[in-house]
Amino acid sequence: MTTTARAVLAGGLVSLNMWNTVTQAYNGFGDPLDSDKFEIKPNFEEKVSESRSHLDYGQARASVVLPKPTEITIELAAATAEALAMQFQGLVQSLTQASGAFAAVDFTVSALDKWLPLGKRNISDSGFEFTNAADTVTYELGTHYEVNWLRGEVRFKSAAAGAPSAAAVLKLTGSYGAVDGKKILGGRVTQVRCQARLDGRNMVDGSPIEVDVHECVLGSNNGFDFLGSDYSAITLSGKIVTPPGKTEGYEVRLPGATV
Repeated sequence: MTTTARAVLAGGLVSLNMWNTVTQAYNGFGDPLDSDKFEIKPNFEEKVSESRSHLDYGQARASVVLPKPTEITIELAAATAEALAMQFQGLVQSLTQASGAFAAVDFTVSALDKWLPLGKRNISDSGFEFTNAADTVTYELGTHYEVNWLRGEVRFKSAAAGAPSAAAVLKLTGSYGAVDGKKILGGRVTQVRCQARLDGRNMVDGSPIEVDVHECVLGSNNGFDFLGSDYSAITLSGKIVTPPGKTEGYEVRLPGATV
């Protein structure tokens, strides 16, 4: 496709290829991510020699522009686990649990009026109950205790008549469902090393625009408001690096451009 567009208003998708510190290799480009910003900012430092002569004081005797590392900013709208891990400088790990059951297992009430872990997540409310050790008393949900079914936590109420005492050993019966997700260990990775690319189009005439960043080092110093009134973006910024074997840090391609 030949283009003679005189302006650029682009849209596109961003893909990232993350460096794996364990294997010391890139993982490979993942699925394209919705992005609201893919900004490359060349940088320079100007060195000026100024005259101190009374005849031309303050005028430039010489000036030179010295290149500095190119900056890159990527703002992701996609809330994938990998993208969130970059926001929180974290590691992504699996959050998994097989389904199963509590078959009258011992449960120690280590404290009253505090949330206590059941040892499993995704608890089912069907058939869930606590009894005393002798199985002669069944405690009532809502009266003697409350449950956070998703987290798998229980809190016994000290003010309820007939509630178990602290340190009492009860029998727990119930079941829990399988869990297959991800978790992010925040603060474990101080920087993100990756390759980045943009596959886009100039909305002016539909011509393709491609950008390949051979290597960049990114970090996030913006907050992420989980309770914000607007969509929360993931903003990453850093420097483009020229890797071994390359003479440039990035490449912009305009297939079909004639000028």
